[in-house]
Amino acid sequence: MPIARILPLLLLALTGACSDSKAPAPTQKPGKTSPVLVEVAQVQKRSIAGKWQRSGTLVYRHVLRVHTREEGLITSLPWFEGDRVEEGDILAVLDDERLKAELRKAKATRSMATRRVSRLERLRKTKATSEEDLIEAQTELELAQTEVEILETRLNYTTIKAPFSGVITRRLAEPGDAVPRNRHLLTLANPRSLVVRVAAPEQLLADLDTESTIKIQLDRPGSQPLTGRLQRIFPTLDPQSRLGTIEVKLDDSPEILRAGQFVRVALTGMAKTRLIIPFAALRTDRRGEYVYIVENKQVARKDITSGERFGDWLEVTEGLKASDRVVKRGFTNLKNGTLVTVLNET
Repeated sequence: MPIARILPLLLLALTGACSDSKAPAPTQKPGKTSPVLVEVAQVQKRSIAGKWQRSGTLVYRHVLRVHTREEGLITSLPWFEGDRVEEGDILAVLDDERLKAELRKAKATRSMATRRVSRLERLRKTKATSEEDLIEAQTELELAQTEVEILETRLNYTTIKAPFSGVITRRLAEPGDAVPRNRHLLTLANPRSLVVRVAAPEQLLADLDTESTIKIQLDRPGSQPLTGRLQRIFPTLDPQSRLGTIEVKLDDSPEILRAGQFVRVALTGMAKTRLIIPFAALRTDRRGEYVYIVENKQVARKDITSGERFGDWLEVTEGLKASDRVVKRGFTNLKNGTLVTVLNET
């Protein structure tokens, strides 16, 4: 056979062979998916007391801002910041010469009114004067007596005494200053009234009561922890931080304590019955917190609301019940509806 007729036949055979090599292989039916191996934990119901570590600040609960109640020139103001005063000590003295002169005048006027009343009472017995004149004289005597009492009170205001023992925390004037009424001169604080103010979330506030255990640690090396008790919970929350305030009364107030000091506060709340799960079981995504529970050898996603954490355990306030079992290990390739084999099945 001529070569010119053989070549087209060879090319056709080669083309067919190449087409056969590219033909798709027959599809195989996929096998059954293997269950995912997981470990689970039973949701538990336990009585647990919450514990928290918070920072706080020492503040004076009993503070007196010493103001003038009379105007005048300051003649004595011997106290400075840090000075300790006893109850009854004289804190400040104002010039009182003018008031003393006015008081002497008022007393003289009262004496005159007293003598006039006595004279009219004698005349009235003989009907030598009218009842109206006697009543008028008695009224003048009452006014004179009232004027004396007012000036005596004002005179007492020129000497300012400490109403309780304490420490001077502010001095805002000097001797020689001419001050009006209601001028702030000093601030006096009772060092025994030191309390700790602590900012706390609402959930913590709900767990505290007057029997809660509270320990205070000063932020200084070598200091011994102090104990205290819950004195009050403030009724409002800060609108920005959403934190409330608790006030802790110290069982003892050592001399080293100062208002404004930073302290660390350890609080133990009331024991409450709580639903808890291992913290490792908690999952989070854009939708929020959730866990996987095992039902009929499958897992189902459960959205939850968590509460306080207690070491390796987490409180769950919404979303679970005590009969649920949650996955705590084996989350790889796990999703809603996945078949699982529980390794720690009992």
